Amino acid sequence: MITIAFLTDFGDQDWYAAAMKGAVLSICPSCNIVDITHAIKPGNISAGAFILSQCWQDFPIGTVFLAVVDPGVGSDRLPVALEAEGRLFVGPDNGLFGWLGDQVTCCHRIANAYLFREVVTHTFHGRDIFGPVAARLAKGEIKVSEVGPEISGLVTVPWPEPIYDDDEAHGRILYIDHYGNAITNLRQDELKGRYKLANAVISLHPRRLSLLKAFSDAPQGQPLAYFGSGGLLEIAVNGGNAAQLLDLRLDQHVEVVL
Repeated sequence: MITIAFLTDFGDQDWYAAAMKGAVLSICPSCNIVDITHAIKPGNISAGAFILSQCWQDFPIGTVFLAVVDPGVGSDRLPVALEAEGRLFVGPDNGLFGWLGDQVTCCHRIANAYLFREVVTHTFHGRDIFGPVAARLAKGEIKVSEVGPEISGLVTVPWPEPIYDDDEAHGRILYIDHYGNAITNLRQDELKGRYKLANAVISLHPRRLSLLKAFSDAPQGQPLAYFGSGGLLEIAVNGGNAAQLLDLRLDQHVEVVL
């Protein structure tokens, strides 16, 4: 049974996610549907790209990712299908797939109208184009190469690269999860490859945090820094909400001081 993994900004109060699932199940009733999230803030392509980048490799080979964060729906932005490490992706070419990196092996513009829903609206390509194409890929009716002509590259959302000095690394907060944990762009492998971190201090001016291994290493209610499951430096409060307690915000600067 092939899995189709959904990622959208549709929310859970309206019928949009359900309608897209209905379009998928009408073509591929045996597929296994997994909801990554429908809670991305409306139109936040960077958040969608980040969430997708953190989980797609956890899914089995053959999974089809149906990702729709599409503020440009109905414009000249391209609908695309692509492949990376044996997994397939369907959605708008607006940066949403830009953090899949060099793993993308082929990318095609979705152009063959016989694959679409019979009536295609200007405002709901998730249901009318992306859903049916994803379902046909999951069912094995078509290959990525059959959706339309190959294109040479994807629209990207630039990854904000940290700045590395001799005794400091300068990063920023990329994402804040629903626990209030702040995830930065500072990669564990990069930091460990450049510095000895035994005595490192994480600076959120004016606050300075210890770099620990787990939440429980900090006293209850106290903040800490640690490397999360995605290999990125994160800020949390043991038993609390770091974003609220520390007044954290997206793009806030974070420094690793040796």
